[in-house]
Amino acid sequence: MTEMEPGHPDELLEAFRNFLREATSSIGSLPPGMDPTEWAVRRFIDYWKDPARRAIESVEESLQRAMAMCDLAAPHTEISDELDLALQTLQKDLRDHLGLHDWNKE
Repeated sequence: MTEMEPGHPDELLEAFRNFLREATSSIGSLPPGMDPTEWAVRRFIDYWKDPARRAIESVEESLQRAMAMCDLAAPHTEISDELDLALQTLQKDLRDHLGLHDWNKE
């Protein structure tokens, strides 16, 4: 088995493996006509959809607040703090969890 990358893609890999095991298990059954791989992929997408949606919504909210602060001529530090919050959400909630680092671009 290969070494996992920094961040948390190992958790996603483990979740996907579990869905594949479940899809090919002799215990239980899939919906009629459902391909086991397709079922596992759909479950995995559902598994990650909510955390990704929350992170994206958080970034959108931070950017909207920062834009509103700009319109109101808020102090630079307040605007900067809001932008920093959006950046942290992107870095921690999305980039790290998915293992999407600048150094491992393909």
